[in-house]
Formats: sequence, C-alpha cells, structure tokens
Amino acid sequence: MIVLQTSVAADELTKPVYCPKCTRGKIGYMPEESEAVISKRGKPPPEEHGECFQVKCTICGSLWSLTIE
Repeated sequence: MIVLQTSVAADELTKPVYCPKCTRGKIGYMPEESEAVISKRGKPPPEEHGECFQVKCTICGSLWSLTIE
C-alpha cells in the first residue's frame, strides 16, 4: 500500500533525474548530494533492501523502477 501525505520537504530536491532511455524526460528530482545508479541486472533489488515503485517517462513512455533505500 502506498500512502501519500502533504508535508514539508526535509531536503531540497533540486537535481533532476532524467530518463536513461531518451535522456530528455524528467522522471523525478533528488537532493544535490545524492547519486542515481542504474542497476546492471535490470531488476530492482529484493524487498529487504528498500521499497520500489514505478514511474513513467513523459517523453518516451518507458517504465522505470525506482528504489528507495
């Protein structure tokens, strides 16, 4: 179950995350000091390593799995 709540941002999310396929569509934002890593396996890690959700690129329409660790 995903629960959405309105809240004040703890970190300023200023660095955009671009779609690796088309390199134009923004699929999210993250803090400046964070780093996005593309999984070499092509699959998200097992559930015990974090929660995963899918986002869709608005430009090319491809689906990507984002993992929150």
